[in-house]
Amino acid sequence: MFTDAKIREVRKSLRSGVPEGEIRNELLRQGFTEEEIKQVFSPHTYDMRSWYLSFAIIFMLIGFWLLLTEKSLLFLLFSAAMFYQYYVQVKKRNE
Repeated sequence: MFTDAKIREVRKSLRSGVPEGEIRNELLRQGFTEEEIKQVFSPHTYDMRSWYLSFAIIFMLIGFWLLLTEKSLLFLLFSAAMFYQYYVQVKKRNE
């Protein structure tokens, strides 16, 4: 089991230029399992939900204005796509 101190030590080693393969081999020699090592080296995932929601609302407002003035549905379709992406991200986050 990795402690927070060990995780910080590994990430500091990565920042200082030690190759990932060497760190992995050293951790295996210290008795850590492959699954534990994968958790340390997992990439950071960004939370884009607020951006999707913001742009969905902006596109919806532009879409309503264009619908009334030019009878165009293009931005309303963009808005629907952004709301769908927001829904998918919220669903994935709650799992």
